[in-house]
Amino acid sequence: MSQLCGLPSVSPGVSPTRIESALIPSPRFDELKTTGKLPSPAGVALAVIDLCRQDNVSVDSISRAVCADPALSGRIIKFANSAANGARRPIVSVPDAIRMVGISTVRQLVLGFSLLGQYRTGACKVFDYQRFWSRSLGMAISATALARRIRSAPPDEIFTCGLLAGIGRLAIATLYPEAWDKLLSTYAGVTSDEFLLREREQFSTDHNELGAALLEDWHLPKLFVSAVFHHETVDESILAEGSREALLASILRLAAELADLYVARDEDRPGLLPDVVLAAAKLGVDEAALSALTDETVKAWKDWGKLLEVKTQDVPAFDQMMQAAVEPAKPLPTIPIQATGIDPLTILAVDDDRSTLLVLEHLLKGLGHTVLTAQDGKSALAKAVSSRPQIIISDWIMPGMDGMALCKALRQTEEGRHMYFIVLSALEQDDQLVEAFESGVDDYLTKPFTPKVLAARLRAGLRVIHLQEEAQRDNENMRRFAAELAVANRRLQQAALTDSLTGLPNRRYGMERLEQEWAASQRGQRPLACMIIDLDLFKQVNDNHGHDIGDMLLRQVANVLRKEIRAEDVICRMGGEEFLVISTDTGLVPAVHLAERLRLAAAKAPLRAGSSTFHVTISVGVAQREPSMQRIDELLKVADNALYAAKAAGRNRVVAHRESTPKATAVPIER
Repeated sequence: MSQLCGLPSVSPGVSPTRIESALIPSPRFDELKTTGKLPSPAGVALAVIDLCRQDNVSVDSISRAVCADPALSGRIIKFANSAANGARRPIVSVPDAIRMVGISTVRQLVLGFSLLGQYRTGACKVFDYQRFWSRSLGMAISATALARRIRSAPPDEIFTCGLLAGIGRLAIATLYPEAWDKLLSTYAGVTSDEFLLREREQFSTDHNELGAALLEDWHLPKLFVSAVFHHETVDESILAEGSREALLASILRLAAELADLYVARDEDRPGLLPDVVLAAAKLGVDEAALSALTDETVKAWKDWGKLLEVKTQDVPAFDQMMQAAVEPAKPLPTIPIQATGIDPLTILAVDDDRSTLLVLEHLLKGLGHTVLTAQDGKSALAKAVSSRPQIIISDWIMPGMDGMALCKALRQTEEGRHMYFIVLSALEQDDQLVEAFESGVDDYLTKPFTPKVLAARLRAGLRVIHLQEEAQRDNENMRRFAAELAVANRRLQQAALTDSLTGLPNRRYGMERLEQEWAASQRGQRPLACMIIDLDLFKQVNDNHGHDIGDMLLRQVANVLRKEIRAEDVICRMGGEEFLVISTDTGLVPAVHLAERLRLAAAKAPLRAGSSTFHVTISVGVAQREPSMQRIDELLKVADNALYAAKAAGRNRVVAHRESTPKATAVPIER
């Protein structure tokens, strides 16, 4: 996954016992649904989905609902023409499109397109929302093409399955933006198994479980729900081998690998290709077919990206990427330095003469080395890329790719540049030696060779390997230090914007965020409201019970307010017992409703400190940005005036400022 959208890529390795836990328990999912923050369709999409669920609903009824949204109409027609796959007459009307793909598929498509339109941004700073949807679209296109080729499921149905396969990550980013931000930052670079474990520790679920639970709740076929749940860990899943669920999960797995390839940076793609090729091979898709399919889906991905306003990028042809394919870099095994003898090495021996290869293998194993063998240059190149031996001993003259061509190909790769290359030949002429060293060969061994000479050549190679490993360890230490420093800087930045007592954003963050939302409100002519909250008679608590008790109550009140605000709202502590809530795209009336909800929640919540129970009430002043206001200070001032009016009116109430009414007079009262 990554490291999509600011997340560790998920690879096989999750234990079967974890996978057997299946979907998230229903009570836990119901609890998450009650927050109202889970991704869900809205507007025209919701109306269409409700219609599609009705028995005996007509195509015309659904068509009228779809046509209420011109953008949605165009996307449905585009999909229908794509699904038609070469039909004689292009589809130009919504009713024809619905008849073409079917009501069930229309419902799923509308669901996917609606979520894509609603959740293009969010509060989770590290999570890359644009990259998430770009990858999801790539996965949908690739899964559709694979389903059409392998004939495992209707391609028009699996499109939505691919589009929503990663919805669990979006759900966690929406539910817990700050906590997931911290998790992504703290555990960047860990294995997928560990990250899933951290998610479960933090949220009592992980993105796989939550995503599958959402799809089930949206009434997607259980076959697709199961495939989505297992696709990231299909090799370790409990799905029966050869079953339809396992096949669909494998298709989604390959689609995910292809989508990662599409959204990756140019320098990262070569390292992703081995996983793509391996996943394709498990589905019986050879390299030629994979190349054609990839180039086709990249074009479709970019076309759909323009239609859905999803960011895409140029991707090289598959054959070009394969030429630079290298397995992701990993540290070479540490070789102990000994005073005498030869340290154990991993050596690749290459020779088309089987007898020479057997002798070479026997001698090297006799010296205590791990030996890999190949009988031609092409297979040797594949083994070198996948196994990364420290030394390669290769014959010069071989059919197809000879020793010099093999050496040149390896020297063009990052890992191959560090492999110690010894060439074998029965000839020893000056011109040949010059050609060999100019091609990148490190040493030269003449046939026939003796064990003593071979061991001496290997010792020379070992010295070079040690120097390379020392340099690599230094580079790894520098990268680790840089990563730790970056994490430390992020933590310091977060600490500077966080109130240490309540864990809420502090005044500095609140003022900066209000400035941003103010500017956005002015540009887009969108409503903006804020409220200032103050705990009633809180000074008496500190005076009568001490500041320790007061601090405990402040933390509990902060938790109550944090749970009650909406996902799009921002709450911060301004200082003392005063809090600020910023409500974007919110007018005065809904802001007052929200403030009243906060007031009731605070009044009803029993707060405990030590052995005592307290009931603390709040007063709230609410204001919205008016056309006459030029600065945020004016908005805060009128909200503060409204707060004073609430205090003066008896506390434990909400007062809203309206521009048409006289401003509340600030009177000296006990807050």
